[in-house]
Amino acid sequence: MDVTILLVEDSPTDAAILSAAFDEVGCHWPIQIVQTGDEALALLQQTDSNAHVHPQLILLDLNLPGKTGHDVLREIKENVVWQAIPTIILSSSATQTDIDKSYQLHANAYITKPTSFGEYQLVAQKINDFWLKTAQLPGE
Repeated sequence: MDVTILLVEDSPTDAAILSAAFDEVGCHWPIQIVQTGDEALALLQQTDSNAHVHPQLILLDLNLPGKTGHDVLREIKENVVWQAIPTIILSSSATQTDIDKSYQLHANAYITKPTSFGEYQLVAQKINDFWLKTAQLPGE
């Protein structure tokens, strides 16, 4: 199965760094990048109505313009078609309130954004090793 990752990240710099980190660790699956929660939900709705395949993994920032990451997570996990897609929160927030709320909304994991490229590589490697190589992901 071809894996597609949806990255919901409003910072082009953070998105570029994470994409480069995945490349550096040998994870070359396509990464679709959107900058807002509305764009993420529109993309998911588009895959519902077209012959496109849903992403197999979603990496979701919390601090987004418009709908927050928590709002987007809530909509993903309330949708019968999308709720099985593993959704990992990747946020600069390390507050326990944000972590707890994310898990209450059924996030599959919560990762605080790294502060250096080397740490981004480590996160990318761990995501790749577990979510893309070890775990069985939902299909079409």
